[in-house]
Order: sequence, then C-alpha cells, then structure tokens
Amino acid sequence: MQDQELIQLIRNSLGEVAPKKKALFETITPNTRIDSLGLDSIAIMEMIGYVEENLDLVFDDEGLADVETIGNLMGLCTSGD
Repeated sequence: MQDQELIQLIRNSLGEVAPKKKALFETITPNTRIDSLGLDSIAIMEMIGYVEENLDLVFDDEGLADVETIGNLMGLCTSGD
C-alpha cells in the first residue's frame, strides 16, 4: 500500500472514532503527532484497531509503544512488506 493510501486509511479510521473532528484529520501528514489530535487513549486504540482490521494486521505492543506520529504508525503498517 502506498503512503497516500495509508494516510487516507488513517484519516478514515480517525473519522470513524471521532466524526466531529473529521475536518482536522484531513490535514494530517506523516509528521503529525498523534497526541495533537485531541483523542483520548480509547479513541486512539479504536483507530489503531480499525487500521489493523482493514489491513489484516496485528501490531505488537512493543511496536505500538514507540508510535508517536502518523508516520510511525505508517511504518508499522509497512514493516511486514
């Protein structure tokens, strides 16, 4: 999956868990810090679950612990390629 497709998938997942903030999510880039999105930890985990489900992946806890940016999350998505 290409970077733009991954970003769109992450945007869609963010929109699913926080639909009122959908406009904010349209501006995310790989450099966007996840903690700047105004989501609580439950919403973040739901977003990650959405991404995992759509890519048929399961991220390990150790890898998730290092995710601070959208780019870090994208790296987990492509680390199995």
